[in-house]
Amino acid sequence: MQYLDLADLHTIANRAAFDFKQVIDLADDDGFIGAGADLSTATLLNAYRNGVFPWFGANDPICWWCPPVRCIIHPNDFRPAKSLVRTAKKMPWHITTNRAFDSVMSACAAPRTYSDDTWINTQMMHAYTKLHELGVAMSVEVWDNTADEVLVGGLYGVQYGAIFCGESMFHTQKDASKVAFWALMNFAKSCGIRLIDCQLENPHLMSLGATLMPRDEFLTTLAILNHTPTPPLSGSMSTHHLAFIKD
Repeated sequence: MQYLDLADLHTIANRAAFDFKQVIDLADDDGFIGAGADLSTATLLNAYRNGVFPWFGANDPICWWCPPVRCIIHPNDFRPAKSLVRTAKKMPWHITTNRAFDSVMSACAAPRTYSDDTWINTQMMHAYTKLHELGVAMSVEVWDNTADEVLVGGLYGVQYGAIFCGESMFHTQKDASKVAFWALMNFAKSCGIRLIDCQLENPHLMSLGATLMPRDEFLTTLAILNHTPTPPLSGSMSTHHLAFIKD
């Protein structure tokens, strides 16, 4: 894994055959822009730079989205629920970053209890693994230390300057994904990431303190943040330590 300078990321994004800045206005009421293009590193960087992300089913063409309302959270505004603090204090877990990206993404791709479908297919995994090798796609891992070290939760996303675009999270033990998200807030504050893009609203994210931002405001903010040089997301700690961090 290497870390490219922000200027290098923009240089790669400029090489994309598809410039998403030219098609934002084509988004329909749901934020759907269109289908096609590819998942090359240059295309993905150009997409994220312009507030666009891929989301499509296993048998669908590559579909691109820029929702009219964005689900976001400012790391400084995150406040863990009291129940989550209690969980962090009692569970023998520890948290790492970028230690097991492939395993986190594979776990995120696994079928959920409510659905056998997944949008994280082999094509997506290959594309984001390439981003990870360049230090752009990042992961947060939660490990259980009770016996053999076991991955019990985590998340992954894309850091572009001072914004982190969350992609997916998972857990195999209760609250482990929430702990990963909480740790992300702390790691983000430490390295200067100012906004977490959660993309699409859902009850789980809203329960963690996410809010909504209109697309125009989001894109204006994004244009500043993705030109703000920021150290890469990093860090590790026990959940017990996380529980006692003071803002």
